This record gives sequence, structure tokens and C-alpha cells, in this order.
Amino acid sequence: MNNKVRRILALLTAAVLIAAISAVSASAADNTPYTDPETDFRVVIIDELDLLTDEEETKLVQDMRPITRFGNVAFWTTEETTYNEIDQARLKRKELFEYESATIFAINMDIRKLTVQSYGTIYDSVSDSLARSITSNASSHASKGDYYACASEIYSQINRVLEGDHIPEPMKISSYVIISVMAGLVFAILIALGTRSQGSKKQGVPSIAPMGVGTLTGNQLNITFVRKKTRVVQHSSCSSGGCSSGSSCGGGGCSSGSSCGGGGCGGGGSSSF
Repeated sequence: MNNKVRRILALLTAAVLIAAISAVSASAADNTPYTDPETDFRVVIIDELDLLTDEEETKLVQDMRPITRFGNVAFWTTEETTYNEIDQARLKRKELFEYESATIFAINMDIRKLTVQSYGTIYDSVSDSLARSITSNASSHASKGDYYACASEIYSQINRVLEGDHIPEPMKISSYVIISVMAGLVFAILIALGTRSQGSKKQGVPSIAPMGVGTLTGNQLNITFVRKKTRVVQHSSCSSGGCSSGSSCGGGGCSSGSSCGGGGCGGGGSSSF
């Protein structure tokens, strides 16, 4: 009798294990609808918030497939919030693909952020500034609630960059315009100050040099210049497991948008919608 009970328990245990393994395999298969037969890079879709319909997910797989020539590619929606959306996407990308070349597009509905984070070969082409431009270019679709169109545009632009094509970068152009305007204003102020200084000298009024401290004695102005000491700050780089020069490393982690070696950081950019 005892032997029969043991056999039954053993069979039940084996059945539970088989069912659990099958469930995990089915879940992994659902999340990985495509694997490139030549590169073994995968397409992974984890739509936790069900922002896409089944039909849209099927179409999105086709949009993501060309990127698998260069690395793994993932789509992820979440309401979880950390202190930094780029680091959050980086951790998810690393969880899925470890240190393989990969890119992830994340939609965070809690803070309403679109994030592209990449590592390896893909990051060599999709820099931080390009990632910001890509998310900015697609943010209008997300604002309208068309998340498939948003994701499709994201992957289309990533693929174009990987193939050596150019994409619109309005944010970079705007920054250049602002810098040019500011430089023009500074130049105009310097010219105005120079003209005023020359006029003062012609009238016999001593001019006061900037950054100077002086005392007036009779018709003379004695000026003592004060030099400010410039403190040079050197950004330390971290070796294996850390970040590159100019970024902070703590506990093996990486700062936002930083480029790292063996630490699996990569970089990325995000935009609000």
C-alpha cells in the first residue's frame, strides 16, 4: 500500500513539474514571437498594460524584425516607476538579453514617458541624442493614444539609423538655433560695451576694467585685478563593470544615458507625451 501511495505521489509530482515547465515555455514563446534564424537575435513583446490589440502585436513583430540583423529588440509597457526611466529600461533590457546587442522601447504610463535604451552594436549607431530625437518624433502618436503607430514609428527610425540613414532631429536644430541667438546677443553686448568704453576715454573719464577692484586718487584710477582660480575637475572612468568617463558609477550601476563597457549600461533617451 505504501509503495502504491509513493508511486502516485511521484507521478503527481512529475505531472506538476511538467505542467510548470510547459507553462514557462509557453509564456516565453508568447513573449518571443520571432527569432532571426541567422543571428539568433530575438523579438520580445511584453505588453503588461494591453496597450496593443492582438492584431497590432502581430503587425508590430513585422516592424521589429529588421532590427534583429543588428541585435535583440524589445517592446515593453509598464506602470512601474523608478527614479530614472532610462535606468529602468536598461535594467529590463539587461534582464531580457544580458550583455547581447539589444534595444528596448518602453512606454511608462505612470510618468507618461517614451524611452529608447540600447546596448552593444545597436548603441554604436543609436546614440543618446538620436534616442531622444526618435522618441520625440513619435510622441505625437502616443499623445493621441495610438500606441501601435508610436511603436511602429520608433522601430522604423531605429532601423533607418542602423542602416546608415538620417532621421529628423528637430530638438538638435532648436538647440543650435538657441545657442546661435545667445552667442549673437553676447557679441552685440560686447560691441556695445567696447563702443561705450571708447567714448568714455575720449571724454577723459577713466574706464573700469571688468573683474577689477580699484581706488580713485585725484585724476587717476588705480586698478588691482583679481584673478579667480579655476578648479579643474577630472571625471574618473571606471573599468570593468563601470561607466565611461564623465558618468557616475555606484555599486556597479550606471548613470542615465551613460556608456559603459562590461557593465552592460549602454545609453538612451526619453521624451514625454
